Amino acid sequence: MRILTLKIALLSATLSLLSCSRPGVRTWMMTELRFESSTEYSSADTVWMDVTFTHPRSGESLTRPAFWDGNNSFIVRFAPTSKGRWKWESSCPSDKSLDGLRGGLRCLEYDGTLDIYRHGFVKAKPGRKYLEYSDGTPFFYLGDTHWGMYTEEIDEPGPNAGVIKTDSHFKYIVDRRAEQGFTVYQSEPIGAAFNVIDGHVDSEDIPGFRLADRYYQYIAEAGLVHANAEFFFSSSMGTALANDDKALENLSRYWVARFGAFPVMWTLAQEIDNDFYHERGHQKVYDFTDNPWVKVAEYIHKHDCYGHPLSGHQENSWCTTVTGRGSGAEDRDGNGASVFASEDVAQRTGHSWWAAQWSPSLTELVDPELVRDYWESPRPAVNYEGRYRGLWTMDFGARAQGWIAFLSGFRGYGYGAIDMWLYKSTYDISGDSFDGVDHITVADKLKPWSEAIEYPSALQMGYLRSFLESFDWWNLVPVLKDENAFAAGASGYVYARTAGTHVLYFFSKETATGEINDIQAGKDFKATWFNPRSGEWNASITITSGEDGRLILPEKPDIEDWVLMVSD
Repeated sequence: MRILTLKIALLSATLSLLSCSRPGVRTWMMTELRFESSTEYSSADTVWMDVTFTHPRSGESLTRPAFWDGNNSFIVRFAPTSKGRWKWESSCPSDKSLDGLRGGLRCLEYDGTLDIYRHGFVKAKPGRKYLEYSDGTPFFYLGDTHWGMYTEEIDEPGPNAGVIKTDSHFKYIVDRRAEQGFTVYQSEPIGAAFNVIDGHVDSEDIPGFRLADRYYQYIAEAGLVHANAEFFFSSSMGTALANDDKALENLSRYWVARFGAFPVMWTLAQEIDNDFYHERGHQKVYDFTDNPWVKVAEYIHKHDCYGHPLSGHQENSWCTTVTGRGSGAEDRDGNGASVFASEDVAQRTGHSWWAAQWSPSLTELVDPELVRDYWESPRPAVNYEGRYRGLWTMDFGARAQGWIAFLSGFRGYGYGAIDMWLYKSTYDISGDSFDGVDHITVADKLKPWSEAIEYPSALQMGYLRSFLESFDWWNLVPVLKDENAFAAGASGYVYARTAGTHVLYFFSKETATGEINDIQAGKDFKATWFNPRSGEWNASITITSGEDGRLILPEKPDIEDWVLMVSD
């Protein structure tokens, strides 16, 4: 009788809440339902509660796992995929007070301006070389890196804010990056206030997860997609947990339940693909043959009804690529191949995109083998991590990485800057660095985020985006140095093209360009220089291909880096 009374009370309260039409419920935006069990629990291990949401008109059905939020509290989060009336029903065989509850909610069409809710969650569809929104609109991935996001002050400016006046260090950066044209916030749980390396979500972890909710919620409210790594830093994976499938599934399910109704992309953990530098001694728990993060991927995929894009943050491309092509000689465990390279593993785990770690040369042409390894995969690739501005490169290098990535067939780029890629980091700041072009001094490495947030290269990422979005960038095909389609006069360039459009980024300190060889003879083309440093276009000129099918390109305006668009 007590359980029945509690169930009726809960259902009555829920229906009362829903009868107010829940004005905040909009398509693709997270809403939540709260439940109280008749039993208090001390961990999330023992109770699995699901809530199935059904849209009677379309017949669509989505099952979301609920999560334990301490004591006897359970929450389910849901993002409606279409407007109209949704019915829901709970299932929890192990706790009858949470089982068989029913209700409904009414969802209105999102009427705001944020693309992630106008077009729906990001997807990675088989055979597509770019990410897209749920309605098929191409998604432009421009990420900003925050491996220590949870250490960024959310309720105060913090000691590194300098002259910036803000109530929140974290919120200020999110807002500024959104203004600058970024679309993705890349994070890892380094410094998080919860600790689940024992494989359990216990009462002492709940305050930390509630704090994490605030970070996720604010990123979502800004309209950014959150590319988030799961659980903890890779080397924290212990032998007991790596071999405990039930604990790995519990953690995976909990993570999906808590954060899966936000606009997210799963990246598993730091540099786990394929073995987190196993041969270099970074960890000795697993290698490429028994990587436990493959299991985590499988469990996330199993419990994620939205099918958010899932990848394993890769090791440096010197160690790991897709099949090993283009990787180097160092720590090539498994010949440098990804643990997700086989189609069987990809299907089982839902691995749907590549989160590459590639720092392309700033003085030489890109390695065609590495580019082909990613390009020939049926899945899109993002250059997820490269050199950080103020740590291993300066504005030129940070800017060039983005252009080189996109014109090499990568469909996204993860930018990063000092004191933001890892807040208050002391990693590699005691000596100077050199990226092949610029020297990065210790003084550069000691700059606070309040200065780094305004580095010109961050604003220039917005210029890159505006340039590419001026045409069908998602159809660009990389043209590599060994294809004989381009006779180079420049020592540093990258070239891609789509129907009627050729794009070349010249980054070496010279004015020479070159000739496109396989052009229709005697045809006029419009050639226009774009300044990637200022975002400005020069006046267009007409150039004509010769009878031999060669198109001689104009020289650069000066020795700085420039982008040339040649179109019919």
